[in-house]
Amino acid sequence: MTIKEAEERTGLSRSNIRFYEKEKLIEPSRNESNGYRDYSENDVENIKKIAYLRTLGISIEDIRSIISEKVTLRETLEKQNEVLKSQIVDLNKAKLMCEKMLDEESISYEKLHVEQYITDLHDYWKDNQTIFKLDSVSFLYIWGSMLTWTTITALCLIIGALFYSKLPAEIPVQWRKGMATSFVNKNWIFICPVMCIIIRYLLKPFIYAKLQMNNYYGEIITEYLTNYMCFIVLSVEIFSVLFIFGVVKSVVILLFVNTAVFIGLLVVGLVKMDLSGKGTDGQHTV
Repeated sequence: MTIKEAEERTGLSRSNIRFYEKEKLIEPSRNESNGYRDYSENDVENIKKIAYLRTLGISIEDIRSIISEKVTLRETLEKQNEVLKSQIVDLNKAKLMCEKMLDEESISYEKLHVEQYITDLHDYWKDNQTIFKLDSVSFLYIWGSMLTWTTITALCLIIGALFYSKLPAEIPVQWRKGMATSFVNKNWIFICPVMCIIIRYLLKPFIYAKLQMNNYYGEIITEYLTNYMCFIVLSVEIFSVLFIFGVVKSVVILLFVNTAVFIGLLVVGLVKMDLSGKGTDGQHTV
């Protein structure tokens, strides 16, 4: 059957089915007459099974292990059940705290006294380290945000528009020892914003799939890497313009700047994640 028929049979979108294919969870055969994918009844059943397990919070990697018989379904379900129990406990605690606060006749931020609801602050912060770690990587979220991508893409377009009339007919795209070794038509200066769009909308899903981290961190890291690749595109564009006007000669400077930015952000992230749960006296705090 065609992918359209598979969509109708499973109730899932084409993008979901394609994603499972990319992850090698299903491998439909090819129709020899036209080369199109030919989904079997077994493929349809597997698609439904995979989608159902995903709704239980089971990761793509765990589903792959089940299919390859590295682990059994029962073992994976037992592990996931424990994870869900822990999450339920945490949610119930938060729910009780909200209810306790709502029992107050007049509750407001100004009148809120944390110690009124928590016996031991240090233990409470320690029990909620997951939340604080997520807060500590918020800078990565900002770097990977849509606003940051839009800014980078807009800068690529603006730089191209500003310098287009001043550029020679051909511009360099490869350099070696301070000399340009390969040239293209100057219209290619506008390929930079196009590349940013391609990276965001075509390459990003591929990166996310390859990370095999189907959780909050996986999304943040994917966004971060996507925008960082766009930042490299912007850097190359800026270097090309500066090279043409004789301001810089060595691409090593570009590599150094990009590497410094990449490592710098990661170091800041690691430091913040480490300090998020430790005060100067070694106690857990915020």
